[in-house]
Amino acid sequence: MDEITLNAQLRSESGKGTAHKLRAKGMIPGVFYLGKKINQPIQLNTHELKLILKKKPSIIRLKLDDGKEYECVVRDLQQHPVSGKSIHIDLMGIIRGQKVTVKIPIELTGSAYGVRTQGGVLQHTVHTLNIVCLPKHIPEKVVLDISELSVGSSLHVHDIEVENVKVLDDPDKTVVSVLAPRVEKEIVEEVEEEAEEEAAEAEGEGEKEEESE
Repeated sequence: MDEITLNAQLRSESGKGTAHKLRAKGMIPGVFYLGKKINQPIQLNTHELKLILKKKPSIIRLKLDDGKEYECVVRDLQQHPVSGKSIHIDLMGIIRGQKVTVKIPIELTGSAYGVRTQGGVLQHTVHTLNIVCLPKHIPEKVVLDISELSVGSSLHVHDIEVENVKVLDDPDKTVVSVLAPRVEKEIVEEVEEEAEEEAAEAEGEGEKEEESE
């Protein structure tokens, strides 16, 4: 995939208040780092970033307002747990020929047999995969076919095949499963409770991260 240029401005001010002001102006705070040499707070146009991320580029050319340019990948994109809006981004500089650790999305394809004919309910619990590979081998996403899943069946990390990469996640971690109708309600309630707790924790962690920038 061709590189896409992303413009960013260096940022000297930090903290929770500064982050709120940036978002109010249509900007998103972030950090660009390259090894142990560079750890630079930056700010980006939220709309421009959104358009670029929709193209799902493997490698981004980051152009800073001091004239410097770097090749990088999205290391982490923090989103608000309720609105889903992007609130902070980490961009990691890369060097051609050196492996990097990144997250890639997991996309489900097909319609599960257990949902179509057995009245089961699909539960998708893992949405990203942590991998290590050369920049040129970073896949846009991994696709998992769920067509043959029946009630009570699951697909795990070890069922995902990705060429030229090393998967870091636990091979036995459940990615997607089909729940029986009678237990679905109870499990969904538990998942909702966990999601609410994680959302509250993410909110607090996001504020702490902004304060520490």
